[in-house]
Amino acid sequence: MKKKIFVYLVSIFFLFLRPEQSFAEINKVIISVGTYPITRLDLFKEIKLIAIISNQEITEENKERIKNLAVQSLITKAIKTLEIERYKVEKFNKTDLENLITSAAKNLNLDKNGLKQLLIQNNLSYESLISKFKVDLKWNSMIFDMYKNRISLNTVEIENKLNLEIKRLEVGVNNEERIEAIKKNLVSQEKNKKLKMFSNSHYSNLERVVQIKFL
Repeated sequence: MKKKIFVYLVSIFFLFLRPEQSFAEINKVIISVGTYPITRLDLFKEIKLIAIISNQEITEENKERIKNLAVQSLITKAIKTLEIERYKVEKFNKTDLENLITSAAKNLNLDKNGLKQLLIQNNLSYESLISKFKVDLKWNSMIFDMYKNRISLNTVEIENKLNLEIKRLEVGVNNEERIEAIKKNLVSQEKNKKLKMFSNSHYSNLERVVQIKFL
């Protein structure tokens, strides 16, 4: 697996960067998101990271699609970073961070240390991946704090879903503990849907006001 991915990435340099480009050209800012600069090297690393995490071979046929995904990923991270810095958000769910790392490693049939070594072998920073995850988790914490008092749940809808789930799982009416667990899970799902809606709305509003320049 590791060797396969490494071979893929050797050719990425030739697909996206010209060998004769100078260090200054590679480090040139190509996009500005508010006060947040994105360099050509940032883009190159993001392309490599996407290739690793998704286990894709980058070819002439898909390189523009991967490049566009990388550009959007960097812009999204920049917008979120500016916002969490504006609100001085530092807290995040450490358990969720571990789950994200474990999931990323598991998708590549690796453990956490194996993922770290794979990134190092491809001149990518493990800390940068962690930082990327933290931005999303801090954003989630910020959205929760901002909108938690605006979450309203339709109790009738939840009860209907609960009854359907009880019937589907054939849970006995006397199994109160199991029923309560199912209800708790349904309520959590509904809250997460609401928070995702607020998150998308908040981000869309920022996208309209943050100045994004392609240089």
